[in-house]
Amino acid sequence: MPLSLHEALLNPKTLRELQLNPKTFKFRQAVELKVAGESSAFMNFRPDPAMEGRSIMGGPVGNLVSYLARALNFTWYPVRPADATFGSKMPNGSWSGVMGLVNRGEADMGYGPLLMSLERSEGVDFGDTLMFFNFKVMSGRGSPEMNPWGFLYPLTPLVWLGLFAALVCVWLSSVLLLNHALRSSWFDRVVGQFTIHIRVLLRQDLPKRFSHGREMALVGSWMMVTMIVVMGYSSTLVSLLAARNIPQPIQSLSDLVQSDNVVILKPNSGSTTYVLPTMGFGEMAGNSLRILFDDLPLPQQSSTSGIYKELGDLRHKNRMAFIKSKDRGTAIDTLVREGHHSLYDVDFSLANLISDDFSIMGRCDFYLSRESSLASPASVGVTPGSPILPALNHRIHNVLAAGLFDYWLGQAIRNSTVCRKAPNTITVRAPLSLKVCWGMFTVWGVGLLLALLTFSLEIVVANAFAGRAPPSSGNVE
Repeated sequence: MPLSLHEALLNPKTLRELQLNPKTFKFRQAVELKVAGESSAFMNFRPDPAMEGRSIMGGPVGNLVSYLARALNFTWYPVRPADATFGSKMPNGSWSGVMGLVNRGEADMGYGPLLMSLERSEGVDFGDTLMFFNFKVMSGRGSPEMNPWGFLYPLTPLVWLGLFAALVCVWLSSVLLLNHALRSSWFDRVVGQFTIHIRVLLRQDLPKRFSHGREMALVGSWMMVTMIVVMGYSSTLVSLLAARNIPQPIQSLSDLVQSDNVVILKPNSGSTTYVLPTMGFGEMAGNSLRILFDDLPLPQQSSTSGIYKELGDLRHKNRMAFIKSKDRGTAIDTLVREGHHSLYDVDFSLANLISDDFSIMGRCDFYLSRESSLASPASVGVTPGSPILPALNHRIHNVLAAGLFDYWLGQAIRNSTVCRKAPNTITVRAPLSLKVCWGMFTVWGVGLLLALLTFSLEIVVANAFAGRAPPSSGNVE
């Protein structure tokens, strides 16, 4: 029967060899270690067909532990915490989850990999850094949308302003070049010239011929400018009408806080304890999340200012929920996909969820924020004071130097690059609907309304002046 790690280290010769030669140490007796972990993107569990009640750990962490077992000559089996979390420090000083199993000696080492922090270092001894965690926000990609005001986008605001300024300059110049000997009022000449240049801009015919070369040169130059601008506008507008934008508004924690989305966290994890030190857990209840606090008072968050405090304050607005790692697949399918929830977690775990969803659905329904946060080291944790840690560190260095762990991570994610840079603009061929064109019709309707108001005002003003005009001599008796 294999010895436990504690029993093996009671042998003075074994302990001395482990302490003096950790780089080359191997167990000379049959030793069986208990390795704590919980289902995540880094490890998975399946029943052990050879031994009832036990599981087999797979994934990148499973490969790492198997390598360590061969290098140190021990056998192992995984143990999982009852609360299905990686663990945090409780108000009474004890530890939950994987951290608790290792801290109490119920497991010889624990993996997540576990996010390293000052608080967690009180519960376990951490090995050398295995990898760095970067946290991102995962949200549902919206449905393709067409901006009804897209007809304004072919030209930038500066170009629109420049075009209007050029129209005013050409109009004023043409007014100055007019033949003032013409028998028409000054108002008619000014309005007439403005109408001419508007007709040129709208590619309509000119109402008269120009007799002077200076007028022809001015109108010709204006016609060339408007032709280039209008042709460029028309071609760009055709492209924009065929494009549909897929909204991806949440690109940072600030965007998440300012949105209406509910943020989903893992209970009793490293990231959760940074925002809220001790929280309960969430469980699925139909299509919603019910938040439980384990009969504990609502805790004070560790961050007292900045974006993490704002994130923690979302719990006061009913915009915070918790799910266990094993329930994430159900949560993203019923909540995140709908667009009103966002998941905050390690980027590798989120990429794994997106990859698995693409393998099932055949499309990219989710996206990750461009901004990452909470960059933190992660590694293995062992029981405080365990002498096996230096030997583990040497083997971990070998794995990292050979690139094996990165290779295992890459193999763990199927279709890892398909949705990484999915386009947020797609091209479609479909008839234009009123939903797409209502912006243009709004401008047209406002123009007609202004024309009607102007026409009515002209009638009112004309009648008012006609009533004040003195009677003609022919009407006096």
